[in-house]
Amino acid sequence: MTLTDTRSSSDTPPAAAGSLSPTALERVIGTGEHEAIGRTFIMGSLLLMAVSAGALAAGALRSLSNGGPLDVTDNLWNSALVGMVLMGAIPLLLGLAICLIPLQVGSKAIAFPRAAALSLWTWLVSAVIFAISLGLDGGVGGADLEASRLGMLSMGSMMVALSLGAVCVATTVLSHRPVGMSLARVPFFSWSMLVAAPIWILTFGSTTAHVFLGQISQANAAGLALRYEAGVAWFLRAPSVYMLAIPVLGISCDLVAQGCGRRMARYGTVQAMIAMFGVFSFGAWTQTSGGRENILWIAFVVLGAVPVLGLLGLIADTLRHRKPVVSPGLVGVLLAFLLLLGGMLAGILEALNTTGSGTLFSFEAAGLGWAQSLFLLSAAFIGGLSALSAWSRVVLRASAPGAIASAAIAAGLIGGGLLATVFLIQGLTGFGLNLSFYNVWVAVAAAVLALSALLGLMLALVTSRGHARQPASAGAAGLTLEWAQDELSPEDQALVLRTIVASPYPLLDFRFTGEAVEEDK
Repeated sequence: MTLTDTRSSSDTPPAAAGSLSPTALERVIGTGEHEAIGRTFIMGSLLLMAVSAGALAAGALRSLSNGGPLDVTDNLWNSALVGMVLMGAIPLLLGLAICLIPLQVGSKAIAFPRAAALSLWTWLVSAVIFAISLGLDGGVGGADLEASRLGMLSMGSMMVALSLGAVCVATTVLSHRPVGMSLARVPFFSWSMLVAAPIWILTFGSTTAHVFLGQISQANAAGLALRYEAGVAWFLRAPSVYMLAIPVLGISCDLVAQGCGRRMARYGTVQAMIAMFGVFSFGAWTQTSGGRENILWIAFVVLGAVPVLGLLGLIADTLRHRKPVVSPGLVGVLLAFLLLLGGMLAGILEALNTTGSGTLFSFEAAGLGWAQSLFLLSAAFIGGLSALSAWSRVVLRASAPGAIASAAIAAGLIGGGLLATVFLIQGLTGFGLNLSFYNVWVAVAAAVLALSALLGLMLALVTSRGHARQPASAGAAGLTLEWAQDELSPEDQALVLRTIVASPYPLLDFRFTGEAVEEDK
């Protein structure tokens, strides 16, 4: 019989009489409580997202006097993009998952809480080392050999740490559900993270192998840069970059159902479409030279748009039946869907360029590829900010200020969308516009994106520190179990968790019938 470690910090025995109480810092570092781990992930990712986007803005401004096509140095551009993905968007979504998913499936703790804490601190230390290496002319593809080694190793370490966190989240969904909650009844965010976890693990595992192989086989900085382009950079290109947006699909569906206060029709179909999108986001097979720009690659890039369009239709159908309660979170997640569609469009144009190169089309493939990556990155980041705003009562223990949430989401949409659009124009025109024009807009867009991350951090700090938990407002729209602690009395919470879950929306059932819905055994 195998024992799964699910103890949290609340399970530890009281300190012996006369012993010193731990400080706040010691409690944070030593905690195994999933909400504290998730909040630390969220706040760290927002700060490091601002640092990564700010580095790109500074590099673009510096390059204005030098000329060249978007004359940001290669190592700064590549490092900033890696930073925005591995230090910003993915840890933001993972932090939300660690905080929310145990509550969504009715668990008091995340699976392997010590592993989740190890994931957090390994990621955070590795991210700081990566930022330091970039300052020493390292990062990804830098000129200094030792700093470049440090940057590549810290990048691999971040991937290992994020994979470990994904294992904890997926195991929680698989093994910590209450009676009656089959996988067909888990909330959409939990389902999307269950789909995303193996894709992230396989992608990061394959990428990390190339990172460490480069440390062994390459004796100079130029060789490390070539190793990055040949064996690592593929995870930021189609179709692998689709994996950033898998959780956004689940967040979107949950928030639309919550905003409308009604069940989303065709629950199984929605789950199937999220799973289909996950399949098309697996791109480890494209890392070889012959893996890209062939018929299979074109099929993955183009068919990835099918489940996205299908989900958009089901979301529109839900919104059509009942006018939603408009909130920054709901509006933000719908805008994230627009950015996701922009990424799909850039991918389809890149695929068309592959099939018609030299005959019908003369697009710049590199520009379209970066446009797609930036659209998907922006969609993931906006989706994370929207989820943080919408679930603030659960994650941050108070309602988020609507003005700050709206400003953060709007700045993210403008900055991320503009940055991606610059490269989309670049890909369509083949660098046909004035080069200084591009550099100016890259600097402006990256700076606005950094501002969005700082506003998100302000949102998290103001909400979590400025207010005590407030009573639930009348007509609260929580439908799934993470809202039980916010909407129900302790007695009703215990009743719901003892009851066989009869649908994907147990709190809606509870409010509709006046008592928990039970099924005969």
